[in-house]
Amino acid sequence: MSVQVSYKKQFMLGIFFLICILVVFEIFSQVYKINEDVSCLFIESEIFDNVPKSTLNEMCASYTEIKAPFDPYWENIPNQHNEYVNINSFGFRGAEISKEKPENTYRIIMLGGSTMFGTASTSDDTTIPGLLQKKFETANFDFNVEVINTGSSGAYSKTETLYVKDKLLDFDPDLIIVYDGWNDAWIAYTSHIEERGLKGQLYDGVKYLQSILPYYKTPIVIREIGMELVSAQGATTGTWTDANLDKKVVLWKERWNETCSLAQKNDVKTLIMIQPMIGTGDRIITESEESTANLLQNDFMQLSSSMQRYVDVLPELTNCTMTADLTHVFDGHNEPLFVDLGHVGDNGNMIISNKIYELVLPIIDIE
Repeated sequence: MSVQVSYKKQFMLGIFFLICILVVFEIFSQVYKINEDVSCLFIESEIFDNVPKSTLNEMCASYTEIKAPFDPYWENIPNQHNEYVNINSFGFRGAEISKEKPENTYRIIMLGGSTMFGTASTSDDTTIPGLLQKKFETANFDFNVEVINTGSSGAYSKTETLYVKDKLLDFDPDLIIVYDGWNDAWIAYTSHIEERGLKGQLYDGVKYLQSILPYYKTPIVIREIGMELVSAQGATTGTWTDANLDKKVVLWKERWNETCSLAQKNDVKTLIMIQPMIGTGDRIITESEESTANLLQNDFMQLSSSMQRYVDVLPELTNCTMTADLTHVFDGHNEPLFVDLGHVGDNGNMIISNKIYELVLPIIDIE
């Protein structure tokens, strides 16, 4: 009997010490993530020189607290609201909408990663979709135009095309606009073909835990430590010199051709665009942008070359209503626009939304 009691005490002590270790590590993780979360690159960007640092810190906190579930679509968790970002009941950024399209309304769904979502935008209204909505509100149409922002951080063609097929077509859009390139080019080929590897499995596991326990930071820190250990063994998540880039471009083309064909059968128009990034086009990169991006001149050239691969296959998207190369959209704009490789502030979003407005008008006129 005494031996059993002793084992029971040892077991309980072991559980107690394990809990203590987990609690201590969680405290460390919370402090670590607080220090990391306030380090958004746009805080130091020249494009926000006239914005108080306290406001930028608040913006950064608002963006880092937005959560996305572990699912095939990488959509945003519904009903998240703070001072700078609002996610409605469908997981879309912006005001609440009805799933049923209102009468006398032309509905546009805009799809993409964090650049479409509007990371570094000062409000929902200064994202690309938000600014496009304002443009249409000043137009003299005899019908309403509704622009919906379905962008989510990290989304790329694999997640986006599933999102369109399984969910977004149910919203009865008239036009789907896709803003792509960066994530497809960067994300490792193994992720594209669902051979995740050790890094991918580690990322997926933590993302799943985040969807269950969004405020628990220990798994995130463990993932980052694990990522460093895996990287030390030579593994990579993505690179601009990816030997499989041509394969990824083919997958991107096939996915959108198939999805555009499905949209066409549902009487939905499609506009597929390749987004601008720092170094694309003929615009001169400012010193502050180059410093923030932290890339060498050869890296800029490789990035531009990678994006050009996607531009080159735009004519092969024969099932899509329209395609557009926006990699030159900032040509002639010499002011600072980028806060990192691809995210821009409100002014950059305005330039992009103006260009998209020009592209969309003929499609709407045909309707």
